[in-house]
Amino acid sequence: MFKNLYRYIILTFEIIKLNILSAMEYRATFITQVVGMALNDILLVFMWTAFFAKFPNLNGWGVQDTFLLFAIGMTNFGIYRIFAGNAEEISYLIARGELDYHLTLPKNVLWQVSTAKTNISAIGDVIFGVVLFLFIVTSWQQFILFAFISILTALILYNFIVLLQSMGFFFGNFEETADRIFHILLGLSLYPSTSFSGVLKFITFTIIPVVFTAWLPVDVVKNFKLVYIWYIIGFWLISLIITLFVFNRGLRRYESGNMIHVKM
Repeated sequence: MFKNLYRYIILTFEIIKLNILSAMEYRATFITQVVGMALNDILLVFMWTAFFAKFPNLNGWGVQDTFLLFAIGMTNFGIYRIFAGNAEEISYLIARGELDYHLTLPKNVLWQVSTAKTNISAIGDVIFGVVLFLFIVTSWQQFILFAFISILTALILYNFIVLLQSMGFFFGNFEETADRIFHILLGLSLYPSTSFSGVLKFITFTIIPVVFTAWLPVDVVKNFKLVYIWYIIGFWLISLIITLFVFNRGLRRYESGNMIHVKM
């Protein structure tokens, strides 16, 4: 099992490397995408800097907390999109019967679909997130914790996206709905946790996992609360089990629909 997992990890890195090298053949486009995304992130930082210059405290949440939120959020989002950029296309592929091609190959279907594309602009997100964190970091231990939490929350993001996209197996043309819910998650992740209350706060603890991808990680890196790390790990494992169950159940449903054809 572990040997097989190791092979998948190595192969994933090789595929991502090839995707990036392929994109770099068009250097102007490559640089534009990376720099453009980093500039977009910088504008968000300027916006919140201006806000906190006028209002230094948002219900106990300060400017440094917000910068840490951005650093983690941009980094985990970038990691997910670099390594599994095609996961957001699953519903689209289902609706058009284009998963058939992946069913004819020997490797795991979900892995093949997810790694088929690298989002080049996401490199800008990772660079921005890491550089921003280096401005507020106080120790190398915090940086290691930041790296670990960013990878772990990227895995949670991936689980959530695959789970959303897998609804296409059961509800037909689900790609637009999945995309909107995903962007709600991204939008909420860029705001301090103290900005929300009531029903919206409840949703972030249940349906949309902003707590585990953004707000709880900030507390972990800032104050090193070990129990919170276990909460995040536990949530990742539970979400992984649910995601794999739903995807595999949907895939069996898809296979039985007589849509398989070999893509030449």
